[in-house]
Amino acid sequence: MKGKFTAGRLLQRWRIALGRMPGWKFAALVFIVSFAAKATALLLFGVTTGIEDADIDPERARRIGWFVVVIVAPLAETLVAQALVIWLVRKALPKSFWWPVIFSAGVFGSGHQAGPAYLACMLVTGLIWAFAYLSRFERRGFAQAFWLVFLIHASNNAIAFII
Repeated sequence: MKGKFTAGRLLQRWRIALGRMPGWKFAALVFIVSFAAKATALLLFGVTTGIEDADIDPERARRIGWFVVVIVAPLAETLVAQALVIWLVRKALPKSFWWPVIFSAGVFGSGHQAGPAYLACMLVTGLIWAFAYLSRFERRGFAQAFWLVFLIHASNNAIAFII
């Protein structure tokens, strides 16, 4: 069975690789993968995210500003959706890798309900970021996992805010 290809082996190799690679490569790779996943999900579910249908006042969004969108929200979401949820689920299920990732993605996605397509995009993004966070956490510890995922999230929000 040594040479047999399975999705589980592929994910295990990516998990190990994400934990071992230098921080800048980790950040670049996870950013590109999550951006590509969002673009793919938007193309599959429709060109728009459904945000324009929600009750969002554009003037209010401008007043809130880039600081909240690029710093405060990613910091809070990374702390709650990745760090806290993964820590809690790992306490309950210490040998599991996938349950913490799935719960984290669910919490992250549930905080972004502007529409069904946007929710699907955020669930996929949350899954990628939780997988990356936990892979990095297992090899490099909390600080590197937290700050790199925060940086990826903040960069992603900055691009979305500019566009």
